[in-house]
Amino acid sequence: MGMKFTPEQQRVIELHNSNILVSAAAGSGKTAVLVERIIRMICDGEHPADIDRLLIVTFTNAAAAEMRERIAAGIAARLEADPGNEHIQKQSALLHNAQITTIDSFSLFLIRNHFNEIGLDPDFRVADEGEIKLLQQEVLAQLLEDAYAGNFVPEALEQFHACVEYFCPGGRESVLEQHILNLSRYAGSFPWPEEWLEERKNDYAAGDMEALVRSDYGQYLTERVNRTVEGCLEKLREVKRLCELPDGPYMYGELTDAEIEQLERLTDCKNLEEQAAKIPAVTFARLPSKKDDSVDPAKRELAKAIRNSVKDTLSDLSESYFKTPLELAVEQGKACREPLRILLDLVLEFDRRLLAAKQERHLIDFSDMEHYALQILLKREKAEEKGDAGTDHAETKYRIVPSDVAMEYRQYFQEILIDEYQDSNLVQEYLLSAISGEAEGHYNRFMVGDVKQSIYKFRLARPELFLEKYDTYQETGDLCRIDLAKNFRSRIQVVDAVNGVFSRIMSREIGGIAYDDKAALYPGANYPAAEDPAYGSEALLIRKPEKGEREESGIGEQHAEGVGVLVDYDNVRQLEALAIAARIKQLKGSLKVMEKSTGELRPVRYSDMVILLRTTSGWDEEFKKILEQQGIPVYITSKTGYFGALEVQELLQFLRVLDNPRQDIPLFGVMQSVFGGFTQEEIAQIRSGGEGHSRKRMTLYEALKEVAQSGRTMEEGEETSAGESAGEEAELSQKADTFLQRIDHYRDLTPFTSIRDLLQRILDDYDYLNYVTALPAGSKRRANVEMLLTKASAFEKTSYFGLFHFIRYMEQLEKYDVDYGEADTLDENADVVRIMSIHKSKGLEFPVVFVSGLSKRFNMQDANQSLIVDMDLGVAVDYVDSVRRIKNKTLRRAVLSAKMKEDNLAEELRVLYVALTRAREKLILTAVLDKADEKWELAQMTGQERLTYLDFCEAGSYMDFLLPILPKTGIAVKTMRTEDLTAEEIREQLRMGDRREELQRVADGEVLLLGDPEENERKLYKLRERFAYQYPHPGLQKLYTKTTVSELKIAAMAEKDEEAFHTFEEKEVVPYIPAFRREQEKVSGAVRGNAFHRTMELLDFTYLFTESGLFTGCPNNYEEYRRGLDKNRLQNRLEEFLQRETISLRLTEEYAKAVSLPKILNFLEQELAYRMWRVQEQGLLYREQPFVLGIDAKRLDPDLPEGEKVLIQGIIDVFFIEDGEIVLLDYKTDVALRRALKAQTDNATVIIVAQRISTVLHANRILVLDDGCIVGDGTHAQLMESCPEYQEIARSQLSQKELNLSKEGE
Repeated sequence: MGMKFTPEQQRVIELHNSNILVSAAAGSGKTAVLVERIIRMICDGEHPADIDRLLIVTFTNAAAAEMRERIAAGIAARLEADPGNEHIQKQSALLHNAQITTIDSFSLFLIRNHFNEIGLDPDFRVADEGEIKLLQQEVLAQLLEDAYAGNFVPEALEQFHACVEYFCPGGRESVLEQHILNLSRYAGSFPWPEEWLEERKNDYAAGDMEALVRSDYGQYLTERVNRTVEGCLEKLREVKRLCELPDGPYMYGELTDAEIEQLERLTDCKNLEEQAAKIPAVTFARLPSKKDDSVDPAKRELAKAIRNSVKDTLSDLSESYFKTPLELAVEQGKACREPLRILLDLVLEFDRRLLAAKQERHLIDFSDMEHYALQILLKREKAEEKGDAGTDHAETKYRIVPSDVAMEYRQYFQEILIDEYQDSNLVQEYLLSAISGEAEGHYNRFMVGDVKQSIYKFRLARPELFLEKYDTYQETGDLCRIDLAKNFRSRIQVVDAVNGVFSRIMSREIGGIAYDDKAALYPGANYPAAEDPAYGSEALLIRKPEKGEREESGIGEQHAEGVGVLVDYDNVRQLEALAIAARIKQLKGSLKVMEKSTGELRPVRYSDMVILLRTTSGWDEEFKKILEQQGIPVYITSKTGYFGALEVQELLQFLRVLDNPRQDIPLFGVMQSVFGGFTQEEIAQIRSGGEGHSRKRMTLYEALKEVAQSGRTMEEGEETSAGESAGEEAELSQKADTFLQRIDHYRDLTPFTSIRDLLQRILDDYDYLNYVTALPAGSKRRANVEMLLTKASAFEKTSYFGLFHFIRYMEQLEKYDVDYGEADTLDENADVVRIMSIHKSKGLEFPVVFVSGLSKRFNMQDANQSLIVDMDLGVAVDYVDSVRRIKNKTLRRAVLSAKMKEDNLAEELRVLYVALTRAREKLILTAVLDKADEKWELAQMTGQERLTYLDFCEAGSYMDFLLPILPKTGIAVKTMRTEDLTAEEIREQLRMGDRREELQRVADGEVLLLGDPEENERKLYKLRERFAYQYPHPGLQKLYTKTTVSELKIAAMAEKDEEAFHTFEEKEVVPYIPAFRREQEKVSGAVRGNAFHRTMELLDFTYLFTESGLFTGCPNNYEEYRRGLDKNRLQNRLEEFLQRETISLRLTEEYAKAVSLPKILNFLEQELAYRMWRVQEQGLLYREQPFVLGIDAKRLDPDLPEGEKVLIQGIIDVFFIEDGEIVLLDYKTDVALRRALKAQTDNATVIIVAQRISTVLHANRILVLDDGCIVGDGTHAQLMESCPEYQEIARSQLSQKELNLSKEGE
């Protein structure tokens, strides 16, 4: 073909009779090389192969289709050059039946052709994911029901109950169900799942210390501790280097030398037992406090910070692994063994039952395909058995031999070519090796991939398979490795940036992959203007605004007033999107990119740009909103959101109502939608009932029926009240009756109508397709509805039927994130900026790439589960003592958790590599960081050459990988503050203003237009028409749909006395000092207030009073309560309560330290506390209750129009029902206001208008107003004696201590 290949590529194409592993770096042209190899094999003049004698395996169906298309084009080109060649003509005919396929499709091919080998009914079909999820739930529910009834293992019923108690804290059976499903899924990635599960029963078999030390996880921990200690030594040596600098902290040198010696002795530990003895004994002395002006303060602080990080690391190491003595860890492991065995037996039984259920329905799923294919190709013969048969210690070894079918395929396939080999798993490895001839000395496997791009570990891929061959294959011989390192995709600036980053953060120790000269990228693409600095890679580090910073800069006012762009500057995602938008605008006007077809430069378009995110969930919509506000067209390519689409939700809610109308939430949604047409007020009226007749205890459906029935009663002649109200009631009754008749009509159809036909009838009756098409984004909405019809048709082909099962089918798809994404209606040539996930971008390339959201925290939830599964080390669980109610991590679980985190971090490194290698011409990294400029200065000062193992293990985001080494990469780093973004926005507005003024002068005739006078007049008419336009609803400009109580209070205070209000605002001073150089800050008022609220929410009167023995029960009256209080015992119990809540994680340590015990104790002495305890006993105490209230907008602003509603939302601290009345409390105090008043108004006369007596308790003179009249005048003490109105308010608001002020005097 016309393409020129490098020597390495040529060798890949021409080498045969070897097992070949091609390590193909990003952009190295591996697909082109693979296609060329195939074309030359089938068109070889001497020994041509037939295309159907090659097995070509790709990772996705799309890749298989592209491969087939490229091979067809290659064959066509050869035929054009040699049209009379019969062999090539034959290949063109054979291509349609050639095995260019995914591993799943090849497995299905084997099953359909050899089902008889495994006794499978040929009348099977492939189940979709939703059907399998439903079947799993059914089988699992029946299994647990049988187990509870003693039908699973009758003699082990007690052990089963103990297992449930062990794994289901709080009786949550769903936890056990999830454990069974997870273990079943993991087992499915192994060639023989049952054998793997049986082996897991021995995971806690270490019966003594020696067995623990020799175990796989014990050896892994020993190695991890050694690497951690080496990392600490590396950091301490950096401290020593700082001490030896001319202006370094030399006074720390002697102590640092001693600490280095101490850690070097740790590296001599021979095994885990020695480490467990020595690691906790490590001590660090106090640093010398000597001061010397010749020492650079920054270097002193840096040395202290590095040393402190070493101390923290070793402390964490000791706490995580050696807090529990190893002897006790062994005993705890023994206690875990039996519950784990029962759980694994449940998984084995679940797998057997699920397989039987699928066979009964003639179903197979994707996991079955590979395992059935494996059974067809390989036979297992028992080789030997060790130990006592039938016991946990019995070990059976098998010999794996190829079947006759496998031998036939070995003879048939001349070569097996595997693309994306780094994403294979063990099952696929066994399957493909079974039909290759290497066991007989015929090496015919060709594997191509890039382990640095293995990013599917969550799908249980095993990149270790690639790495094993990468390390063992040689440059020549039967097992041959070829590296393709030349990058034909990217400019040299992008290549240099990628190499600069990954040569420093990826190594054999960090991530498991050596980024050496063989793994690095080498530029191979030719671009015009190659040296232009405009193509240099960049990093934009946006400083996250700190509290109070917006107000000081005036940004907050701009946002509040709606001037400029509507950006929430406290929202880091919107802030980052705004920075990206500004950079896109700059590039749009200046950057040129190469047109591939011509090789010439052209101005960059929006469609040349992509924004890549680690996850699009929660990010893409925020980015889209900001970019579109900035006038940048955006398209989101994420495949989520289908089930959240309004039109899909409305239809599914309608189906739920047809299945069971007594579900309030779905019925409310349907009534409010186009299917019901009810307003919220009408629904509220139906639900609440009329005066003297409440429907609150009814379901919404029952209330609806009653309203409809009342209308029919009126029609039959029963007397009704006259007037407008009666007419409205009759109209509502008629509306309810019509709606119910429609529901009943559709319900009558459900037993004999298919789901698709039922949906189609609903759509036709309500003209719903045209309705959604008329809404904004109507074409996408219509496509979503049509997709639902398609899913209904697919459901009809499953083994389930009926409305009930369809609803469950869709719920399972939603629950397990089997989301189809909203229907894609975008033209691929549209000029828009695309936003997509990094995983979605794999295999794609773009001229300009923004890799964004780099400060987002990694998701490490899997490593924190109570049951952890590792592909290499097996299963680990928590230790639980159900009798003593004790739970803690076992040593095995702590080790597996650490390994999983390390594996996840290695995967994140590979994901980052994929992201950075998508760029052709320009690469831009973006992140929002706290104190971004200070962190960047510190990184420059440190000058770290490589990411250390410790930095890697402690990383929580991509920026933790990148920031330490960025100064050495050559990437241009720019730090930005919020002011920079607003300044850019102001400049943009000024430019727009200049353009507007110029157009205004044209419209006013001050500037003459050249050209056709008629055309100019038409343009001027349109221009003047636009300038004269006025918004037709000016009254709605200030209208908002939702606000909070706090916002209303602040707005009211500001409106009544803006100057006084701002007098008491406290501006937070943000020091320009790194965190490690500042002293510990005091607890803020906001934290203290939140701590008080959280404590009061959790306050358990039963725990404090009854369980402590202070009281045997709630006293009959307050006086009895007062006499029974013992302040010392109560204080001790309160401290125990705070400790308990902190341990249970319901209360954070920060809040526990911030809460004021004296204030809580003072509250508990009051009558209010007694009343709350009393109603709590009756179940009538409600705390932290959210509410939403709809009010007329005119109540907030008289200028707003009639009939508009505003929602007010807030949280009631506490309320309770007492003597048939609601008592509502608010914990907020006015202490801060009183202190501010005193500080600001000393020696001045102050007039305070207040509704709370505590605010004016110590005033010199208090005037009491009632209905506009003064009914009391005097001090607090005087009014408590003389004014009944004041006395009544005081007793409802004040504590006993404050009331006593009236007796003590002022």
